[in-house]
Amino acid sequence: MSTTPSSQRWLTIERSVGADGIPTLICKGRINLESAGSFRAEVKALSAEHKTVLADLSAVDAVDSSGLGSILGTYVSAKNDGCNLILVNINPRVKDLLNITKLTTVLSVQ
Repeated sequence: MSTTPSSQRWLTIERSVGADGIPTLICKGRINLESAGSFRAEVKALSAEHKTVLADLSAVDAVDSSGLGSILGTYVSAKNDGCNLILVNINPRVKDLLNITKLTTVLSVQ
């Protein structure tokens, strides 16, 4: 039996820039205790130089409590840098979680 975790357990993040110059982080996998720091670091790297950063969560299939905390903390940190972090194309399972926890009333969600 292999001890290598499945790819779904990890978070991969690709950067893309739209025609309008707004950077998008295309996230795939899970935002959890192990990957929350990666999400925060990617947003932090962009938030100081951009007024808006988009996080595409269409391929994020799971978020645990650490991931929720990280998303909220990252959002607040970006705001403190003068940047609006907007969550876009949210996977329906993750959107349900954000709705249940009422985080959609706090976060910028499209």
